[in-house]
Amino acid sequence: MSERQQVALVSGSTKGIGKAIAEQLVLDGYIVVQNSRTPLQDGELVGQIHIRADVTNPNECKELIEKIVGTYGQLNLLVCNVGSGKSLSSEVGPTELWNHFLSINLSSTTYLVDSALEALIVTKGNAVAISSICGEDPTIEAPIEYTTAKAGLEMFMKTMAVRYGKKGLRFNVVSPGNVLFEGSVWDQKLKADKEGVNSYLEQQVPLAKLITPQEIAIAVSFLASSGAQNITGIVLPIDGGQSL
Repeated sequence: MSERQQVALVSGSTKGIGKAIAEQLVLDGYIVVQNSRTPLQDGELVGQIHIRADVTNPNECKELIEKIVGTYGQLNLLVCNVGSGKSLSSEVGPTELWNHFLSINLSSTTYLVDSALEALIVTKGNAVAISSICGEDPTIEAPIEYTTAKAGLEMFMKTMAVRYGKKGLRFNVVSPGNVLFEGSVWDQKLKADKEGVNSYLEQQVPLAKLITPQEIAIAVSFLASSGAQNITGIVLPIDGGQSL
């Protein structure tokens, strides 16, 4: 492995935003480790390797990082992409709701960061988490459990930026608005009511457009790059101006 070639892990990276991030980092020259909790399907591998792990489980996060460091000897970039705002069945009780949304949208990042921290300190690496504009704007309709988890995620990353900046680590957040990709919520909404979606965008989003996964990937690429070496602790919205 070239001394200049860096190693990146992207969690939840076989579909949608995560896959786009993995593809972009490959173009950037990283050795990219993809991750999901389910086996790979045809066409999903875009990085060098895929490691199956459920990142809502702290033990599996630890094992995942150990495998990467054991294989490549280093970890330079951690992208925490796992998350979901999809509503659960109305029959699900409040305790289960909170556990679900906190686990997938907050704990999945804290467990990974905690597991990767020593490796990132060695390389003076950085971490980027994917949040949502719902984490900062309570007026956007979304499950309360989801918005609270995303708000917690953003505060966690900001706090890590403060506490580990002296060790050369950077922690940043990309906060997407309405992202469109095959199988996404907005893909389903467009198929069901295209006029309604267009009306919503005209009323709520200054640029009146949906966001592509590639636009999120480019933002992650920048924040991970040497061009952003003095950027840490920020939440970067990619939302067409919706959060203004």
